[in-house]
Amino acid sequence: MTYDRENVLPALEGMKTKADKIRALAKAGYLRTEIAKLLGIRYQHARHVLERSGISLGRTRDVVLDREPVEVEVETATGDEEIQPIGSDYLLSSGGFRRNGQWLLAGDDGFELSEPAPKEPGVYAFVVDDVVCYVGVTLTTLHTRMGHYRRGNENMRTLQRVKGLILDALRGGSVVELLVAIPKPAEWHSMPVNMAAGLEAGLISHILPAWNIRGARR
Repeated sequence: MTYDRENVLPALEGMKTKADKIRALAKAGYLRTEIAKLLGIRYQHARHVLERSGISLGRTRDVVLDREPVEVEVETATGDEEIQPIGSDYLLSSGGFRRNGQWLLAGDDGFELSEPAPKEPGVYAFVVDDVVCYVGVTLTTLHTRMGHYRRGNENMRTLQRVKGLILDALRGGSVVELLVAIPKPAEWHSMPVNMAAGLEAGLISHILPAWNIRGARR
């Protein structure tokens, strides 16, 4: 039988297993978050059943679009107080970040990575001469985002600015490393939580990387 949002709920009472109910609700147009709430189960449970059944319905969206990198405004207590630089050890010692090669000059106006970035979403940091200068997140894949920096993207003003800073640093003889972290998915009250976006925001507010600061030139 084919269900829709109006007739599926009464039909649930005649279904023996929660897996059957999950599949019926998804086919009737319910989102996975709605299914979890209706059945009193975890979001991960609903997702697991649907993926094992080969059902792609019930997602909140089918395409995730990447967003512009983050820049912040900073005001210190005195107005003139210098922000203390943070070394790469701060990120590496946490156990979540790892080195992923470095940027190398390629021609007069370009650069490339010494090794491919992961084809997964996550958080990244640019480290210049062992100082964390920029922290960002990508909602697509790290490989794609690093390609944006390499090729440039006129629609992303901050990305273009940071690309110029990387190029200036390399021309000046600095070592520019890439650090990456791929946080595992989490949930809050059965709702999916983007841990990567939260990690990016927390790091930026805590260590204030120089290139994340609006108007930064070095």
